[in-house]
Amino acid sequence: MSTEQDMAGKPVSPKDLDGDYSPQSLERLIVAHDGSFSAQLCSLKISSQFQRIFSTTLQRGVGFEAFCVGQYPDGSRVPASQLFTEVCNSEDLELIDRLRLLLHLKTFMAADTDDRWVFTNLHPRIMLGHKEPDPSYLAAALQHVGLSANQVVVAVREHTQDRQAKLVKVIDTLRGLGCLVVFDDFLSESANLDSLWRLRPDMVKLNRLWLQNAARSGRAKRMLAKLVSLVHAAGALVLMEQISTEEEAFMAMRMEADFVQGPFWGEHDKELALHIAEGPASQVDRSFAVLLDKSEQAVAQDYRQVDFEMGCFSGDVLECAWALSDGVPLETAATSLLSIPRVERVYLLNERGVQVEPDIFRKGEPLHLDPRFRPLRDSTGATWTRRFSFHDAIRNPGVVQLSPPYRSNASRNVCVTLSMTVIIQGVQHVLCCDVEWREGVIL
Repeated sequence: MSTEQDMAGKPVSPKDLDGDYSPQSLERLIVAHDGSFSAQLCSLKISSQFQRIFSTTLQRGVGFEAFCVGQYPDGSRVPASQLFTEVCNSEDLELIDRLRLLLHLKTFMAADTDDRWVFTNLHPRIMLGHKEPDPSYLAAALQHVGLSANQVVVAVREHTQDRQAKLVKVIDTLRGLGCLVVFDDFLSESANLDSLWRLRPDMVKLNRLWLQNAARSGRAKRMLAKLVSLVHAAGALVLMEQISTEEEAFMAMRMEADFVQGPFWGEHDKELALHIAEGPASQVDRSFAVLLDKSEQAVAQDYRQVDFEMGCFSGDVLECAWALSDGVPLETAATSLLSIPRVERVYLLNERGVQVEPDIFRKGEPLHLDPRFRPLRDSTGATWTRRFSFHDAIRNPGVVQLSPPYRSNASRNVCVTLSMTVIIQGVQHVLCCDVEWREGVIL
């Protein structure tokens, strides 16, 4: 007898449940199909599909994201994004959400693996629409199928400030169950960085637009690298999704994303056991080998670029420092250095990081004359103790240092600063030289 039939042999419909949406009751709607499961609902056959998630460090699969799809009798499909909006009535929302979650967990459990995660979500209206958030159904479903909560990663979307208090309670409850929490579609319209420390997600799934922009713009690439570092600094791991090309996959690895997923490694599939059993010679392993090789080549190229930058300017920085130590005024000592293209300014700090003289700019260069930044024009007396250019030079006396790229106070440009210590009249100083940065190199 099919599990979707009652004792009289008649098909079970949602109306037969009488509002009982417990896992035990929903089992009456579910039919098993060789390790996968489906249910008939609202004239649709709904089932689970999964997309693999890989660790860029381990270079192998570590989990699966579960999706729900619907199929009409004529074979046409309805994606998960439309199930909740176009197929069933609003009063069926809770039923659909609970049923598809149970399908996900049962199908994953049937794959019989204990070294992978399953990524799923709770519908926001179900999770946050009540007076008190109640993820208790997830706990009941896990107990029902016998799956450890430690293998479940629950995706939650950020919400406006007035709902964040509820979201905190939901996340605390999920962690109490033993689940991990991932922010879904981070930095979309409603997202903000404040929630990183307030809600403390275990993982953050970055909005795909970041990856698309980084592929087109050197500045966006540098910003994405900093964003990944920021998420890591907040104590979360980074997942980049919807990767469809080798170039995007390569970019994700270069950005030091912890996890990746997308059609580049295969479309959604029901056959979890096949993917879990992939051997060392699989196509996936070969793709990661290619990406790793490209990434190592890119890193080497970036270091060559940095060496080139240092080679272009460090000799003149040294000559300027030697002239200063011989008593030559800064403006005269920096003449040769300021004649090099892309050099923006030269300035001198004392042993406490305080700028002791006005900036010396490249002659005829209008960048520092932008009237909108006139309040920042005179930096005499400014304190640069927190900058890499100062403390790196102090830690490595007599050696030219190169700072990471940053937005210059003195111009509209992103720049780097070459710096080194110099002894002037027996007192240690730090000579600094700002150089316009060429976008595209990741430091």
